[in-house]
Amino acid sequence: MADKKILVNYTNRDFNSIKRDLEEHARRYYPDTYKDFSENSFGSYILDTVSYVGDMLSFYLDYQVNESFLGTAVEYENVRRLARNTGYNFTGRPAAFGMATFYVIIPANTSGLGPDRSLIPILRTGTEVRATTGTTFVLTEDVDFGNAKNEVIAARFDSTTGKPSSYAIRAQGQIKSTVLFRTTAGVGPYTRFSRIKIGSPSIAEIKSVVDSEGHEYYQVEHLSQDVVYINTTNPNALSDGVPQIMKAKVVPRRYVLDQDETGTYLQFGYGTDDEITTTDITDPSQIALKMSGRPFITDSAFDPTKLLDTNTLGVAPANTTLTVLYYQNDSDSVNVAQGNLNSIGISAMTFPNADGARDSLQGTVRSSLEVSNDEAIVGNTALPTSEEIRYRSYAAKAAQQRSVTRTDYEAYIYMMPPGFGSIKRAAIVNDPSSSNRRLSVYVISEDQNENLITSNSTIKQNVKSWLNKNKMLNDNIDIYDATVLNIGFDYEIMVHPTKDKIEVLNSVNQRLRSELSNKMYIGEPFYLTNVFNIINKVDGVVDTTRVTPVLKDGTGYNSAPVSIEEMKSIDGTYLKAPRNVVFEIKNFNADIRGMAL
Repeated sequence: MADKKILVNYTNRDFNSIKRDLEEHARRYYPDTYKDFSENSFGSYILDTVSYVGDMLSFYLDYQVNESFLGTAVEYENVRRLARNTGYNFTGRPAAFGMATFYVIIPANTSGLGPDRSLIPILRTGTEVRATTGTTFVLTEDVDFGNAKNEVIAARFDSTTGKPSSYAIRAQGQIKSTVLFRTTAGVGPYTRFSRIKIGSPSIAEIKSVVDSEGHEYYQVEHLSQDVVYINTTNPNALSDGVPQIMKAKVVPRRYVLDQDETGTYLQFGYGTDDEITTTDITDPSQIALKMSGRPFITDSAFDPTKLLDTNTLGVAPANTTLTVLYYQNDSDSVNVAQGNLNSIGISAMTFPNADGARDSLQGTVRSSLEVSNDEAIVGNTALPTSEEIRYRSYAAKAAQQRSVTRTDYEAYIYMMPPGFGSIKRAAIVNDPSSSNRRLSVYVISEDQNENLITSNSTIKQNVKSWLNKNKMLNDNIDIYDATVLNIGFDYEIMVHPTKDKIEVLNSVNQRLRSELSNKMYIGEPFYLTNVFNIINKVDGVVDTTRVTPVLKDGTGYNSAPVSIEEMKSIDGTYLKAPRNVVFEIKNFNADIRGMAL
């Protein structure tokens, strides 16, 4: 008997196709052996079982392949892990930043012509303040009420002499929406590349990591980085106007921060204490070859092999206990409206010029401390969506840890550490008329209701400082507020005669809300054709006869001196957005109105 030449169709991978191929196989090659193809036969049961298994295997094979690529992955955790391979650093929930205004009442000096200098305090870093919503904020810098830039006014007057008896001092300090926590983690015997969980995914910033022996571990971007730059107090700050000095420090004990949906982890290298060979920055004189007595170092004189003292990627802790201080942000709604910061929590106040004779009045000064906020405290405190991670990772891969193009700068903004706050959207505009590269950076934030709102000055300053770290030498960066234009639209549809109009309209509105809920990017046009396509895919819709865009204004909306007709394209298929404008559908229930014909 000749060998059977079985033709296999590899495109048939679903249940029905597999079963049909199996039946055809049996009819062709086993006509005398198997003849019962009825649905109730045992043979049909076997075919159904095999087809079911084949369909399941095919599905999960396709699913696993799709989840292996960033462009097709669906699960949030897989998107996050794949994005990390492109250089995008996923961080926990970022903090909301803002400026708090503090007030204290200081008794007047003996002359009554100013506050008593011995009773002017310094409000220390770590002081907690609270909003009417219950959200707690932490002061990130010392607030010196003795600073000459502070506003001082007479608060109370002596009824007899008419001279001021006390003065009110107004000062400002930066706060963020995180609370300082302390935890400990026991570490057992030495393990290569040990990974230790320290808390939930909502950790915004690691303040310090210290083991039982007093050794401090430093956070780095990657384990091969062995030098960090730390800020130290400048002893000559008053004379030269520089409060802090940046100092390079070798860090054999280091870690990278890894966050996912299960928690926050510290990832260490595989070195031991015995392998620590240096504690100082490498001396250039020690990495250069002697070249005929030349008093300078040339490219050919450089010996790169002398730069590497170890390849262990840092020291892994062993047989110790790690004490970790970290800032955590557990709430999605940490943004606070103007004037809603109103109470003091745990405070730390010192009196550097204290006079022992007047120490009894320090308690009165402490109890007089009040707080408010002159501007809204905002930021993007929600974790990025899968689509946002995908978009940012593509830009991060192209940037390669340097800022040259506009997309490089945008990617670098989104990679700003959560401890500095975060923004929702950013856009870069280059001024071609400038002799050097003047870049206009437009940013926008979110409020507590996830509506777009102007970023406060603190976040914008943090963005500028972050960009200055990695910008090109001849680039000048200016930070601006993006303009929000609230839009909506009316639509008209034809409904199939057999369908209920109200049900179809509700389905359309739900589909529109789902498809258009993601915030648009600055300068991104709003395509009316996309609205047509979304509506026409809804079951029961015969056709979409009209989509009319509307520019929303009035109470609760951002008004602008433009008309909807000015923003329409020539063919009327989309709305053009200037480079500093972002479109937003603020209220889907009120801003999208439909009619069924």
